[in-house]
Amino acid sequence: MKKFVVLIGVLLAAVCAYASPSAGADFTNPATLAFLGYSGGAWQNGYPYTVAINGITGPVQVMCDDYIHGGTPGQTWLANITNLGTQGIGDARFNLMADALTLYKEAGWILLQTPITSPGEYADMNYAVWHIFDSAAPLAPGALVWLNAAQAEAALGFPGVPFNDVFIITPLDQYDPNLNDPQEFLTIDPKLGTTPEPGTLLLLGTGLVGLWKRKLLS
Repeated sequence: MKKFVVLIGVLLAAVCAYASPSAGADFTNPATLAFLGYSGGAWQNGYPYTVAINGITGPVQVMCDDYIHGGTPGQTWLANITNLGTQGIGDARFNLMADALTLYKEAGWILLQTPITSPGEYADMNYAVWHIFDSAAPLAPGALVWLNAAQAEAALGFPGVPFNDVFIITPLDQYDPNLNDPQEFLTIDPKLGTTPEPGTLLLLGTGLVGLWKRKLLS
């Protein structure tokens, strides 16, 4: 019985520990970010850019959602990392735009399609994301297809879309007016969220409680 009590205590403690907004990630906010490079060596190629984040092993693939700010390979800065599904967008760069949460979800939905889409579509996907936050960003026919698809998903309410897998990486000075300073990124890199969800741990814990009760009654 003592073993059951100890195990249940550990699981309940884990639920509390993993209930933080950045559950599953090893970074702390603000995180130190280093920009490693562009896809194919040119920013115009769009997704994926690569960055390094302090506390995360290996490079992280990101999509730039910020058409007007700069940032160059080799540059480092501090950033807040926000989980789109659990934290809100108070630290995000475009949080003051009208219906900003929907805009971020449209961008996040496009990014979530990249693992099941040919890399040949990535540039159009990224330009669609750039256009979501900046109407001056170019919008070729292929990019318009992705923009329309994201807006159609928004109209449906994004049914079943796992926004917990989307992270927003925003420079600490989120409203920085210097357009040569770092841009904002989105990522779905699994290294930022590999720990079991608190709900999963809670179900496991309650299941063990049930087994414990059954043991007492038998």
